[in-house]
Amino acid sequence: MIRFVDDKMSRKVVLLVFWIFGYFLGALAWAVKGPLVQFIENVGLSSDAAGGILAGFFGSSVMVLSLLFWSYISSSS
Repeated sequence: MIRFVDDKMSRKVVLLVFWIFGYFLGALAWAVKGPLVQFIENVGLSSDAAGGILAGFFGSSVMVLSLLFWSYISSSS
């Protein structure tokens, strides 16, 4: 279990971890955007719709994984 010195420090660390994780996941999404957009366009959607689908998927992934991480480090047991 991860424990930090005090509540203020732990909030700062958690926010920093969320920001770094989101940044790297966004960079990953940018790196794989081209091939994934082409794949989605083959299904019959426009490139704008494909970009929206990818942004929604990676954005929701950041939120879910961030909440899972937060709940793990803040659990009392």
